[in-house]
Amino acid sequence: MSSPTSHVSPTPELSTPPRATDPLSTGIKSLLDPTVKQTTEKLLQVHQSQQALSQELDRLITQLQNYLDTTDPPSLRPTIIKLASTSKRLAAVNTTLQAIQLRVNRLYVQLSKQRLPH
Repeated sequence: MSSPTSHVSPTPELSTPPRATDPLSTGIKSLLDPTVKQTTEKLLQVHQSQQALSQELDRLITQLQNYLDTTDPPSLRPTIIKLASTSKRLAAVNTTLQAIQLRVNRLYVQLSKQRLPH
């Protein structure tokens, strides 16, 4: 149940000056830069943590499946089914996190390029 190893690109360099010379757009950008950067870093950390958890769940499921195949435990099957379900939900969370990261990146790019009327 491992998710494909896709790297979510971090937010574009935040120190690049906006194209607009409008003080309002510059002020808005400088106000939002730290928040966007912090959010991006946190999302990346959560994504990496979720990937590590997903890999560990896959390993555990494989070991438990091997155990089930070689023995006859009476009550582990429901637990394995729950773990598999959790692994699927985790993959869905990872997909959602990637989508959020992409949206944050697009929003940042739009804010960087946006020119407000004088």
